[in-house]
Amino acid sequence: MPSPARSDTTKLRRPTLATAPFFLVGAIGATVLVAVGLWAAWHPDDLDAAFWVVMSVAGAFVLAGLVGSVGCFVEVSEDRVRDVIGWITVTRVERNAIRTVRVRAGAWRWFELELDDGTLRTLVGASPMQFPARLLPGSDERDLGDLDLLLGDAPS
Repeated sequence: MPSPARSDTTKLRRPTLATAPFFLVGAIGATVLVAVGLWAAWHPDDLDAAFWVVMSVAGAFVLAGLVGSVGCFVEVSEDRVRDVIGWITVTRVERNAIRTVRVRAGAWRWFELELDDGTLRTLVGASPMQFPARLLPGSDERDLGDLDLLLGDAPS
């Protein structure tokens, strides 16, 4: 039995302000795990239920934070553009409704879609190269390629 046809999708993933809170929660949880683990190494006789609760909660924070930070991206398929933050779709736009795509100016650069009805949608799941990464060789070409991909002009 043939598998159902699936459209090709491309995910743009970049370190953005949307991923920072998730990563911070994961880093704090990892710090607590290490601290409690070191304490347990010197006090093996004092490991009661509270120790295991703290370890479990800290482990859950690590897992949630790191998985959430990986779940921030912009997915581009043949018919739509989807902005995802923490594995939750924030914006879904049909590609044929996009008039133009640009990069917003400012301290943190974002992709901004202008739709046929004149509304603007900012995609925060991924962003163009940030300073100083945009000073690296090839960063302009990557940004232009991402804009072409969002607009639907990417070569097949």
